[in-house]
Amino acid sequence: MAPLLCLLMIPAAAAGDGNLVFNGDFEAAAAQNPPPGWTMWGDAKYKDPANYALDASNPHRGKQCLRIHHPRDAAGYIVSSPENALRLRKGMMVTVSFWARAARPGKALFGFDAYETINPYVDAPSPGAFSLEVGPEWKAYTFTVHEGWDFFASQTRLGLLMFKATTTQAEEQTLWIDDVEAVETPSTREGRLLERRELTVPPLEHRLRPGARLEFTVDAAKPLRRATRQAGGVSFHRVAGWTGVPYTKQGEYVLAPELERAVRDLRLPMTRFYAVGDEAFGLEPAIDKAAEFCRRIGVPPDQTVLEFETQGATRTLAPDVWARGIAHSLKQGYGFRNWEITNEPYVDEARATFPTPEAYVEHFLAVSAAIRRAHPEGRIGLAVSGRDVAWGDYVLKRAAGHYDFVAGHFYCFVNVNKSSFEDATLRANYETLDEVLRLDALLRAYNPGREVWQLETEWGMHSRGPNGERPDYVNRNANILGTMHRAVRLIYYAREDLLRGASSWEMFSRLNSPGFGFLYPEAPGRRSMFYWLYYHFNRHVGAWVLDTDGTAPWYTWTDRGKEASGPLTPTLATASADGKQLYLVIANGSWSKAAECHATLKGFEAARATAVALSQSDLDASPIIERQEDVVREIPVALAGGGLRFEVPAHAIVFVTVERKAAP
Repeated sequence: MAPLLCLLMIPAAAAGDGNLVFNGDFEAAAAQNPPPGWTMWGDAKYKDPANYALDASNPHRGKQCLRIHHPRDAAGYIVSSPENALRLRKGMMVTVSFWARAARPGKALFGFDAYETINPYVDAPSPGAFSLEVGPEWKAYTFTVHEGWDFFASQTRLGLLMFKATTTQAEEQTLWIDDVEAVETPSTREGRLLERRELTVPPLEHRLRPGARLEFTVDAAKPLRRATRQAGGVSFHRVAGWTGVPYTKQGEYVLAPELERAVRDLRLPMTRFYAVGDEAFGLEPAIDKAAEFCRRIGVPPDQTVLEFETQGATRTLAPDVWARGIAHSLKQGYGFRNWEITNEPYVDEARATFPTPEAYVEHFLAVSAAIRRAHPEGRIGLAVSGRDVAWGDYVLKRAAGHYDFVAGHFYCFVNVNKSSFEDATLRANYETLDEVLRLDALLRAYNPGREVWQLETEWGMHSRGPNGERPDYVNRNANILGTMHRAVRLIYYAREDLLRGASSWEMFSRLNSPGFGFLYPEAPGRRSMFYWLYYHFNRHVGAWVLDTDGTAPWYTWTDRGKEASGPLTPTLATASADGKQLYLVIANGSWSKAAECHATLKGFEAARATAVALSQSDLDASPIIERQEDVVREIPVALAGGGLRFEVPAHAIVFVTVERKAAP
């Protein structure tokens, strides 16, 4: 099959009547920067017009070209103006050609910013973003994207051409572009991918109906399914992680006993390490150390995902190296069986290794064949971008039959600086969970008669700060806002059989980068809000999901002109394997309103009930906690009328344990 993306080193044609780009030759007179037809994009702090100016010193053709300057540690870029957006149509392909040169050899980036609508802006999956090898001499580039393969015009309706001078934010670089042309013609590719929006996907099940009160019945005699207890996993970075633990780069185990106990106390049902084959002390020793660490913290190796290749997917490992590492694991009897091939091959830094989805598929197929020969009972994982057509749908189709699970990495890119608490914690999750359901439908469609599943190996809230700060440094990603966001997701992941397991990002961080971390090697006594969420969640998910029937206050919003809604207080009810305990987890996604909960218990006579609430009152508070008591408190639960009565405070997650009365 031909690759999705055609990259041809041929001269770009002169802009003609068929050119969809306004002022792509940069010859139009300009009274200010950027020139007509082009717009600065990104965070406001990086929008300096002087960095996007016409330059007459060395154009490719004509009198002038566009100079794009990227200062060190900047994050701005330029796009073709929204008022001149490309209107993308079904059955067509768009070929974009241009010339580019740079101040020094390096990697620049071209791609599409895509939208369903522009007034208002509604994001859509991009047809692609592509790394450019650039240098001091002018070089021609041509890219072709096909509707039905790289994007679907039913959703990706409008496209802006995007140029970045460098793929490395910390690098200072200057890029010149000239003679930019986009031409639309009928697609030359036969057929098309399945369109997610055309698949029959059941709506997200909320288990409660809209109502004025949180009032429901839990039927202990009516288990729905086994709970997905593996939803409560947390991923590690590497065996020799970026924070210097649990092992140093020399292979020495240096994790403080207090931190080892803290990890063990989370009762992790699954975890994941990546770049196992990229450690200085070698692949086999790294596997040994991963196995030893799993033993220390009590995580079953058969619920641990190992990925071997380099961080950032900047280099691949040969199939025989994968087979060698897996043979070593089997010989030692470690019990590892989940093998994820490559971490996020679709990110910008991986473009030199995987310039196209097809390049990744070819590598995946070679490695998966080697794994299958070495470990027939192993489970092989495919890395996909869960929301992307080319890096999601196409990869799923091409690799069908060769993977057992996929990792979609459903980070939620909500803007926590502008969104309401309810939008960030409820709406963002409900929309993301709908995408998880659609990916699951694609898995079934492309793998008929074969059992495949999702196994999430990284996820979390991922928002930049108000001044463009990286998500790692944004408190709101991890304080009560980020914690409530994760709590809502955990409830659905554990309850609705959406995937086999989920391991969120990440166990160890530093005090100055709290956006994703749980524990801090430089402060062994401190814990994050996430830590206490997972500590209590993993103690309040039983073996069986129980049926709930009742009402909850509802949250409603408008999405693309249509009304959408979901409960303000998503609820999880489970029972222990022996039926002696019943557990409730309720997340109140309302910032201002408490919810009085009336829970009737059917088929379960309660002897006693206890509850704690996890919360924090300041949206800008640090997520790093000195003492559990600072964010966790006991709340009273009354046993009355064959059920429970208690309050779920505003912006709080409540964990309830109910003990069954012993038989006489």
